[in-house]
Amino acid sequence: MPTAITNTIVSSAVKYKVVRFSVCILVVLVMGTLALKSHSQSIAQQPQSDPVEDYLDAIDRVEADYSAYSTELSDLYLGLGRSLLTNEEYQKARQAFQRGMQIERINYGLNSLSQSPYLLSIADTESYMGKWEQSQKALQNLYSINRQAYGADDPRLLPVLNQILNWYLGSYPQRSANGGYTNLVISERIATRIYNIMVKTMPLNDPQAPDSFRRIGHLHYFIANHIRQHGEPSESGFTMSTTGSSNLSSKKTLSHQHFRRGKAALEKVIESTVHQENTSKRDQAVAIAELGDWYLVFGQRTSAAQTYQLAYDIIDKTEAPEQLKSELFDKPKLISFPLVEAESLSTEQEQMEVSLTVTPYGVPKNIQLVDTSADVTEKQLRALRRALGSQRFRPRIQNGDTQEAPHQLFYPVPLPKS
Repeated sequence: MPTAITNTIVSSAVKYKVVRFSVCILVVLVMGTLALKSHSQSIAQQPQSDPVEDYLDAIDRVEADYSAYSTELSDLYLGLGRSLLTNEEYQKARQAFQRGMQIERINYGLNSLSQSPYLLSIADTESYMGKWEQSQKALQNLYSINRQAYGADDPRLLPVLNQILNWYLGSYPQRSANGGYTNLVISERIATRIYNIMVKTMPLNDPQAPDSFRRIGHLHYFIANHIRQHGEPSESGFTMSTTGSSNLSSKKTLSHQHFRRGKAALEKVIESTVHQENTSKRDQAVAIAELGDWYLVFGQRTSAAQTYQLAYDIIDKTEAPEQLKSELFDKPKLISFPLVEAESLSTEQEQMEVSLTVTPYGVPKNIQLVDTSADVTEKQLRALRRALGSQRFRPRIQNGDTQEAPHQLFYPVPLPKS
C-alpha cells in the first residue's frame, strides 16, 4: 500500500509539473508574440533611414576616429556611390567611386587590383551620363592593371576580360547603331584576347572550354548580323546600306572575316566537347550540327550538308539513334546564335503562330499566319515575311539527305497601331 500511494503521489506530481511546464511555455509564446508585435509596430512607426545619409555618417565617423585615407573608407565610398546611382545622382556617384579608388591607390599602389570594382562602377556611371569614351577609358584602365599584374597571356586575365566583354555586350542595346558598332569592335578585340589565352593555356578537357569557345563563335555572328543590318561606320559618319560596289565589297570582306573566326571557335567547341570527361555522342552530334548551322547561315551549303551528314553518322553510334535523329533532324529548326547579354526583346510585340515551308537549303517560303483572322495589317504581314524570310533554318534530314518540309513556329509580329 505505501508503495501504491507513493506511486500515485509521484504520478500526480509529474502530471502537475507537465501541466505547469506547458502553461509556462504557452505564456512565454504569448509574451514573445506580443513583444514581436510591439517591436514591429515600433519599427513601423520609425522613419526609414536614408542609405546615402547612413554612408555619409559612417564616413564622418571613420575619418574622425582614424584618418581621411583609412582603408575602411574605400568600401564605404563604394557603397555610397552605389546608393547615389540608385537615386540617379550620377555626378555625386562618380565622385564617390573616384574617392574610393583614390584611397585604394594611396594604400595599395597606383596599379593595385583592388581598384577593379571602382573602375567598373565608374564605367557604369559614365555610360548613364552618355559619356561612352570615359567609360571606355575606365575599362581600358581596368584591363591594363590586370595585364600588368598577370601578363598578357595569363589565364588569370580571363575573369576580368569576361567582365569587360559582358559590359560592352550588356550596354550594346543602349547605344545607337554607330555606338553599338563601336561596342562590337571592342568586344571582338576582347574576344580575340580571350580566344588566344584559351588556346594557349586552357586544356580541352576543361569543363568551361566548350561554352567559352561557343560564346566567341556566337559573338562573330552577332557582329556580322549587325553589319548586314546597319552597314559599318566611316570617318564621315555612319554608312547605311547602299548599292555602291565598294560598300558591298566591304560587307562581303567583313562577313567572310567573321565567318572564318566564328568557324574556328565552333571547331574548338567540337574539339573540346570530344575531350570532356563525361562527353556523349549526343553532345558531339549537337556541337557538329551547330557547325553545320554556321555554314548554312553564311551560304556555305555544300559544307553545311557535309557537316550535317557527319553529325547524322555519329548519332548512329548512340544507344537510341532514331530518337536522337528525330530530336535533331526530323523537323526544321530556326537557326540562332544567341548572345543573351546583347539581345533585347521588345515587350511591345506578341508571338503569333506562323506556317511556312523550309527548303533543303534552309530557306523559308510560303510564310503565312496560322490564324488568318488575326488583327495584322498587310504592311505588318509584309514586314513579318521580310524578317522571317531573312532567317535560315536547319532543314529536315532523313537518311542523311536534306528535304523540303512544312513547319510551324511562333514569331514576333508588330502589334497593330491604335
